[in-house]
Amino acid sequence: MKTASIIKTIGELIHDTRFASNITITQLSELSGINKSTISRIENGEVKRPDFSTVQPLAAALKIPFETLVDYYVENEKRSDLLFDILQATIQRRSSTELICKVAAKYLESPNEDSLDLTKKLYKHIGSIEDTSMKLSLYNLIIEHSRSHGIMPYIAKGLYHKYLIERNDFLKLKETFQNGKYIRQYVDFLSSEERVSLYYKLAIHAYTLNYHNECIDYCKEVLKNGESQFKTDALGVLIDAYFSIGAYTESELYLLQYRNFTYPYTKENVVLMEAFYTARRGETVKAEEILLEFLKTCSNTSIIPATRQLLQLYLQENNIEAAKVIMENDRATTSLVDERNPLVCATYADYLQIKGKYYMTVGDIDKSIEHMVECALWYSKIDDLSKEKEALNTAMHIHFMNNVSPQSTLDKLREYYQRSSKLEGSS
Repeated sequence: MKTASIIKTIGELIHDTRFASNITITQLSELSGINKSTISRIENGEVKRPDFSTVQPLAAALKIPFETLVDYYVENEKRSDLLFDILQATIQRRSSTELICKVAAKYLESPNEDSLDLTKKLYKHIGSIEDTSMKLSLYNLIIEHSRSHGIMPYIAKGLYHKYLIERNDFLKLKETFQNGKYIRQYVDFLSSEERVSLYYKLAIHAYTLNYHNECIDYCKEVLKNGESQFKTDALGVLIDAYFSIGAYTESELYLLQYRNFTYPYTKENVVLMEAFYTARRGETVKAEEILLEFLKTCSNTSIIPATRQLLQLYLQENNIEAAKVIMENDRATTSLVDERNPLVCATYADYLQIKGKYYMTVGDIDKSIEHMVECALWYSKIDDLSKEKEALNTAMHIHFMNNVSPQSTLDKLREYYQRSSKLEGSS
């Protein structure tokens, strides 16, 4: 069969393949559902640029590979509407990303339509695609094309959506945070909703990485421009960020504003923060009472942070009996962890570390090492290398300071490295 590079017309491709396959026009019509006269006109060159939707069933009947047909059209076709139809077909068939981007690039260069309109149409269509890797490749194409044509809004929008996808790779949180910050250069070309969303997501991202001052700055941008839902969430993050850096007065001032919102989750967050402030003021017993009562009725979302804080307070007070009761009735399990949320993963890692300290306190060294190694793995999931290293060093310190079987610790570390390498391989 002739290759696409030397076939002058699509008619030749159909005719030569049909002839080589010893199939009559009548037979091809029956196989494809395309009228005989239409086939004849295509083969004779009377239809010089037949629609892809007409040729595709002919190619399928003649067993011409879909990719070969697409390559032919991409090489010769210039009409934007037809190239867009081909692009949709390649996406529906889940063709290779290389082929899809090849068609999309040719579509964007169509001479019969304005470049801005072409870019806008492709951008809108990307939103309906489910495959994230495919979406990412097409957003990269949008960015590259927009840069070369000076289409500033779609440089901004492409970078924004690229960031939304890439930030979900928790093993690259530091790298993707820098990419997100770069978008600020184009922020004026985003819609007001996109700007607020970007600042809020950067705030969460910064908090996860313990960049608390940057987190505070981004939250304040949300407060300037956001709607009530975004403002509420930004206030909640501000409270935690200020608390984390020891700016307790500022934290409590924002808590006063936060109390005015009546979303179900805000009420639980207020109770948790009240417990934290109470403990900070030295009223440990009262804080413990608040948390114990809270754990009776709180949602699953709050169980891990509440249990973590309560167990930490008991260990600080050396109230081992109360801590033992918590461990015997522990509901803060992995099943409650939303692994799509890095903050939740970080909170669970912190909790595992505190459990490790509890088991060390009660003399169960094997379980202590087990929990330290496990919490290191959870820190590794969110690119927190310093805390991961700290947890592993603590596990080794516990091992060397106690009479522990070397094989037991080696087995735990071996499992850790195996699971950690799988995480890196899946990113």
